[in-house]
Amino acid sequence: MSAAYESVSLVCATAIDEAEPTAEERAPEAPASGIKSLVVPSSTRLIVADRERAFRAVYEAHAAFVWRNLRRLGVTDADVEDKLQEVFVVAHRRFEEFVDRGHGPRAWLFQIALRVASDARRHRRRHPVDPDGGAAQDRQSIEPPQTAAIDARQQLDLLDRALEAIDMGRRAVLVLHEIEQMTAPEIARTLDVPLNTVYSRLRVARLELEQELRRLGGDR
Repeated sequence: MSAAYESVSLVCATAIDEAEPTAEERAPEAPASGIKSLVVPSSTRLIVADRERAFRAVYEAHAAFVWRNLRRLGVTDADVEDKLQEVFVVAHRRFEEFVDRGHGPRAWLFQIALRVASDARRHRRRHPVDPDGGAAQDRQSIEPPQTAAIDARQQLDLLDRALEAIDMGRRAVLVLHEIEQMTAPEIARTLDVPLNTVYSRLRVARLELEQELRRLGGDR
């Protein structure tokens, strides 16, 4: 594995985990459901209130997880807030269907985020606005903080550009393994695919990422 791959993946994982979110990167409030406006019996209202509290707890605990994975799955800075809301609107609608099978709601939320990001990617290809997919706009929106922060952001931009060239299925495996630090069995459960498929996708995705980083000048 090349120095480019290792340096970018480690820098990005550290930056994502430790960086204080900027004003643009802070997750917005959870979407309102409208459920509380319904006229229902008091016992039902208690059940609804409990469900709303549970959903709020899920949102607050996992909004940052969904946010950063939407970004790594190709959603631009300009669109990520809307797509984050879309993920949690879907999650709220299907909340009663969620069953914790031992690895929490992250696997369930990632599946929703993957579908939302895939739809966004297809839409962007059919209706392109910026030739670079909004990368220039993203870079122009950066305020001039410390050099280290700029370098970390540039590394993230490089990673995003390289990930864009990878098939979404393989990209999902790579993101979950390299950034979210999931094991192969956990990824298999999250994506509902065979374990051997995870290993195969990860191997190919690493090669593709390394090649793309080289093409983009990541070895310099």
